Order: sequence, then structure tokens, then C-alpha cells
Amino acid sequence: MKNNKLIAALAITATLLASCSTNDTDTTETTNQATTTQTEVNGTTQKITSATVLSAPVAEAKIYKLLPGYDSSDVFEGSGVQYLNGYFYVACDNTQKIAKIKSTLPINSSSNSLLSTGAPGSGSSNYEGITYEANGTPHFYVVEETVKNGSVYQPRISKLDDSMTYQSRDWADYSFSSANSNKGFEGLAWVSRDGNNYLLGLVEGTGKIAVLLKGTSSWNLVTEITLPSSVTFTDYSDLAISASGKVAITSQEDGQLWVGQLSSTSWSITGGTAYTFPLGSSSGVIGAGTLQLYGNVEGVSFITDTQIVICSDKAGSDQPSYQSYKEQTVSVFNLP
Repeated sequence: MKNNKLIAALAITATLLASCSTNDTDTTETTNQATTTQTEVNGTTQKITSATVLSAPVAEAKIYKLLPGYDSSDVFEGSGVQYLNGYFYVACDNTQKIAKIKSTLPINSSSNSLLSTGAPGSGSSNYEGITYEANGTPHFYVVEETVKNGSVYQPRISKLDDSMTYQSRDWADYSFSSANSNKGFEGLAWVSRDGNNYLLGLVEGTGKIAVLLKGTSSWNLVTEITLPSSVTFTDYSDLAISASGKVAITSQEDGQLWVGQLSSTSWSITGGTAYTFPLGSSSGVIGAGTLQLYGNVEGVSFITDTQIVICSDKAGSDQPSYQSYKEQTVSVFNLP
């Protein structure tokens, strides 16, 4: 959820490297660009300078193309993604259903489906993040960004079983004064430590990460993680943590990704490395220009420590038309 800026141009200072292929070839060429030097255009800049521009995705497809029986008129506002056992589980904030998509991204395939959660309510879910708890009885968790709870607004976390059926929901002990103050939790990640299961919630407006431990009737705040000072995104759209403690943070506004390391002994994050999602032309061709094509990245998950999957939201009417090429899309990237 955001208001997009005009796009910054980047002066590319390194050579093009080897190319890789994509699964959905609407507008995509391949490229691999090294570190960049930031320039300013029309008063806007990307927030992390000297970021490495990622190569074109190794696989990519519009969500509607992956699901049998849907077409371009169907809306899938991708807001969170979790990789698990060869599938991507994509939460969309405009539906209660979760998309289960084979990681090879087969088009219009019976391997892909929409799973009904049976959660209370209908219409938009307002789900902004999804994660998976592997300890004990496996569960998924999805989070609503903020919901009014008495005089305050709090994130609300629903527990789903491993077949994506709704079990229960609880408030997170993290309050906002209004529905828009700091914009609520945009990302959710699960961490097991010292025999306890924690959920980490990423605050969209500040980049703070709330560390939560399940209590009797709510997810209680244990502490809060502040990102390294080098991470200065305009907004913070999702959070993922790998089995080895790698941390990925994305930004819609800036079209970027930051990867650091979660300490195994304290609630702190160090590092890391900044990446810019591939740039391209006004016709959506990667490598043929310096425009920010990926302006709606809302979800990220690790496949391995060197490969990620992202999902993207629907582009807003205030965004440049070329950002529609990468909206409502699932994309797989290799990290250098």
C-alpha cells in the first residue's frame, strides 16, 4: 500500500553480464548489471545508492496466467509470499483465498490453485504478509495490516493449518493511533529460538520489526528490532528470513531489496547488501532502459539463501504506465 513517486534514473557503471531466461515473455529481455551510481531526476532518488541491479528474473508470470480459468480482468493484489516444498503460497489483500503456485510457474496449470481459508468475513482480506511455522504442528500465519481494536488500531494475525484452513486469530500487541499511522504491519516472518516460536512483524512506515511471542490471548511484544542505518527506504513492504538467518526487506517505492543477517544470539540485524530490481524501458523491456519497472513489490520469500521469490500488487492509477508490466506478478530472482 503506497503512493508512488516518479522514477529515478540510474547511471550504470558496469558492463552487462550473462543473460538468463524467463517463464513469461510478455516484455522481458535478460540482463545482469553491476553496482550503480545514483542520480536524481525530477527531485526523486532511490533510497539506497550503489545498489546492485539484479539480473532479469529466472522465471516470471502474471498470477492470473498461472491459475486455470482466470484472465486479465481478474485482480490478484499480491501482498505476501511464502515458499514451501516446491510451491509458492501467495496472499492477496483483495481476497480471502491463498494462491498455491508450483515454483516452476507452469502457465494455466492444474498444479496451481486458489485455496479457500474459510476465514471469517468476505471480500477483501487485507492480508499483507504470510509466513510458515515448521515446528510441532505446522501452521501458516497471515496478518492484516491494522484493524480497529477499541480506541487503537492493531495488526491481527490469523492461524491457518497446513492445508490453509482457518483455525483462529489474535491481536498483535503493537498499536497505532489511526489506520494510517505508520501504515501497520506489511510483512511477517517466523523464527524459532530457545524452544519458542516468534513472529516478526515489519512496520511499513518505519522499518521497525516487532518481535512477538504468543500469549494466552494475543501476540505479546517482546522487543523491537531497528534496521541498520544504511537501510533508508521510503517504505518497507515485506520481510523474509531464511533457515540460516538471512533477512530480506523489500521496498515498493524504491524498487529495491536489502539483505542482511539476523543474529543467532540477540534480536539484531547486521549487514548487508542492497539490490535494485531490474530496470528497463517504457515498454517494459528489461535492460533496454533505466526506468523502475518493479514499482509494486509487496512480498518476498527465500527459496534458498541465493534465490528469492517476490510477488507484486496491482499498480495504482498514479503510477507510470510501464509499471503495469510487472504488477500482479510472481517473479524468481537469483542473488549474486
